[in-house]
Amino acid sequence: MPDREIYLNNAATTWPKPESVYHACDRALRTMGTPKRGVGACGSDDPLETARQSVAKFLGIPTPEWLLFLPGCTYALNLAILGQQWNPGDRVLMSGLEHHAASRPVRKLARERGVTFGVSPYTPEQPFDLDWLERELGAGGVKLVICTMASNVSGHILPVEEICRLAKAHGALTLLDAAQAAGHLEVDVESLGCDLLCFAGHKGLYGPTGVGGLWKGPGVELNTLAEGGTGGDSGVHPVSCAKPSTFEIGTHNLPSICGLTAGVEWLSENGLDTLRAREHQLVGRLLDGLLEVPGLSVHGPTTPERRTAAVSFTIEGLTPKELATSLSEHGVLGRAGFHCCPLAHETLGTLRGGGTMRLSPGAFTTEDEIDAAVSAVRSVALAAV
Repeated sequence: MPDREIYLNNAATTWPKPESVYHACDRALRTMGTPKRGVGACGSDDPLETARQSVAKFLGIPTPEWLLFLPGCTYALNLAILGQQWNPGDRVLMSGLEHHAASRPVRKLARERGVTFGVSPYTPEQPFDLDWLERELGAGGVKLVICTMASNVSGHILPVEEICRLAKAHGALTLLDAAQAAGHLEVDVESLGCDLLCFAGHKGLYGPTGVGGLWKGPGVELNTLAEGGTGGDSGVHPVSCAKPSTFEIGTHNLPSICGLTAGVEWLSENGLDTLRAREHQLVGRLLDGLLEVPGLSVHGPTTPERRTAAVSFTIEGLTPKELATSLSEHGVLGRAGFHCCPLAHETLGTLRGGGTMRLSPGAFTTEDEIDAAVSAVRSVALAAV
């Protein structure tokens, strides 16, 4: 058994969390009732609305009332995509690095509603082809452009501001997936110019699992995916999609929402620029070490400035699953396989080989842990020769 375990799967779920996040979840469980379900249920302060204001401020959201707290980013993306009104012949464009949470709902539209979709060409230097986008938009019929802000497989940072600008010029809506960006990159809805934005609470925002969000901009009409009690219109049978509470059905996951608020506050206190510089340092150290390993290929940018901390690689003669098993014997915990993102692996050319091995440091990762992980990868690679 290894002397210690090194957690390098932060692209999936950040761990550990700041102490303030644990305290916020514990306090919510011990002291808070159900928000907005009865007079005085939470006392004079409503933690749900406090959370809405805090998260909205962090993400540059100008209309906090349309920031929806949902069970996760996957549900948020499904609502943002499937909740729109679609007609046969409508078109969707997306990057070649989209997660299942976006690409599967799009394929569902294609199967069930006659929608067509196109996927951007990819090169390592140009993960999203803006010339292709402009041509496709110019051809007409595009209702929605979907793009992840950063890839959970390759770490690529995509040119989302330019994508939003081009889409708006041609009358198309834009949906950004910030699951891998929020908490790592500057995310400002107004500056980005998007129409919809989804995020995960348990990744770069350092919140707990079980909460994510969707922001819906002005002029975007959505239908519900599921309906039930909301507390906002409980005296009538029909729901009104004009009310944000319509989409937040059932009892809120208040402990996770309070934990998310604490995570966002921790990020603000420590400074996103400072944390990003620290991430650059760790990722640069990891990349420098990996690139010296014989037979190893990194899939994604090799400069920290052009990527996030999700570092995928393969080693000649080893499947990703074999690599993950061997690394776990050295105490290094990452994630191998397709990362719920076969479209990205098709794009990167790693699908047939079983995907990649991914290591992703977080804010609490140390330089010693990076060095130990690189040493383990080198040992595994040499043993496979």
